[in-house]
Amino acid sequence: MSNSRSSGRSSGRSSGRSSGRSSGRSSGRSSGSIVITKPNKHPINKKNLLLWLDNCDKSIKSIANEFILKTTYISYALFIKYYKKAINEMLSILKTNSLQFFVSSEDENKSSFWIMQIIRKYVNTKKYNITVVTNISDINKDIPVIIPDDASYSGSQIYNLLESFENNKYDIFILIPFISNTAIDIIKSGFNEYNIDGSLYFLNNAKYIMKPIYELMSEEKLKQLFIYYTTSPNVREYPIYFDHKVADNYSSFPLIYTYGIIPNNHNKIIIHNCKKNRIPIKKHYSELERIPLLKNCNRDIEYNIGTPPCPLQPYKKSFTRMSNSSLSKRKKKSPSSI
Repeated sequence: MSNSRSSGRSSGRSSGRSSGRSSGRSSGRSSGSIVITKPNKHPINKKNLLLWLDNCDKSIKSIANEFILKTTYISYALFIKYYKKAINEMLSILKTNSLQFFVSSEDENKSSFWIMQIIRKYVNTKKYNITVVTNISDINKDIPVIIPDDASYSGSQIYNLLESFENNKYDIFILIPFISNTAIDIIKSGFNEYNIDGSLYFLNNAKYIMKPIYELMSEEKLKQLFIYYTTSPNVREYPIYFDHKVADNYSSFPLIYTYGIIPNNHNKIIIHNCKKNRIPIKKHYSELERIPLLKNCNRDIEYNIGTPPCPLQPYKKSFTRMSNSSLSKRKKKSPSSI
């Protein structure tokens, strides 16, 4: 619901270079010994959704319901299913026993570390040698460079990262199973613009193409709905979220998914006043009428549109895995108390 968004080359041209060092070879652990932190489950709370719709302005209720119906929820189990298929397809395409991954950081609190844990678990380390590189100077140009991630919406992050490979010969494999056609086009353009001499590979069969909301709903309906959330609707984001994250406001819809802000006149007045007077919505966040739409997302969560706090990423320091007992306690609460 942003009024403007990045589309490929950013101003200032971030170099994407990392100051990290090569981690060297994989420890050779069997894949079964790797424990991956699993996110909590966050399907749509059907009772809360009915309350949310009942509190929408009547004129927008059917459109708001259509928007929710167009939303795709990717459970952790489904995410892993796609990633395992992606890994297998990558191995069949590259046909090499030496796997070289280029990531920005192996910090345990970053997504790249979590993704690499998934990769290590589902790659036979007795057959394949895994190297993780965080510094461009440590890359072995004789073998393909694999860039892994969970999802790519606009493709701008990978585009900027490709500048590190400018005017050199590299074969690059994009291991991202959840990706948009826009991201694919932007990454291809970056590969060409940075004059990278080599081959660029994408997944063929093991990818899920994420579609922007404007391909799923009419422009008129989108304007009617998102005028409640911004003064100049130019809706280009993607109606998809995962158990492990809701993307930020430039890629998805955390105002709806994470915060459950109801499209009604009360909220519209607050948001429009904030926009008009250039006041951060965060300052009036407590005044907004909200009903959380995702299970296991509390109403009393902080406002952070850049990194939505629910679903909480399993690689964050503050992440806690909900026990079955805590989940059952939540189920006993009425939707209005959440």
